[in-house]
Amino acid sequence: MADRSLRGMRLGSQSLQSDEGVVLVDHQLRTYVSEDGQRFVVTFAADAEAPEVWVSPKTGVEGRLLDEEGDLVPYEAPEQKAQRTHWDMLLERRTAEELEEVLQVRLDYLRERRGTQRDDRREPTAGAPQTSGRATDLTKVPDIANRARALTAAEKEAEEKAAKAAKRKKAAAAKKK
Repeated sequence: MADRSLRGMRLGSQSLQSDEGVVLVDHQLRTYVSEDGQRFVVTFAADAEAPEVWVSPKTGVEGRLLDEEGDLVPYEAPEQKAQRTHWDMLLERRTAEELEEVLQVRLDYLRERRGTQRDDRREPTAGAPQTSGRATDLTKVPDIANRARALTAAEKEAEEKAAKAAKRKKAAAAKKK
């Protein structure tokens, strides 16, 4: 008979334990209100101190604690520290002069590896002059208008047809002689 009563239940949908002998912990209900006026209630243990700020479980909006009379509990927001940047942390460990020296050592190392020399006429922060991809003598640069360009498939086909026609014409002229 017990099997018949369980037959209609889905597995995991309900607990088979009863509430007999269960003693609930003493608790307190605290009300919070958000800036837009939404109120929500949070359950805490009776001996727990409720925080002044709580995030609404439904909307994710921060709410402030209300006392028993419905007034806002005084709240002082914690002091926000200014976010330290990587540069700030670096300056805590080294002076600007030391950083300039480290930078120069690394730049010299990179230039030595690359095979370029430092040009003192340039600003130190500009880096080494670029050597690849630049023409130093402009007379050696071919005129862009005279450069050969890649042909499209249609242009290639037209050139082939013209070459064949010229061959045929030359062959016909040779036969006449």
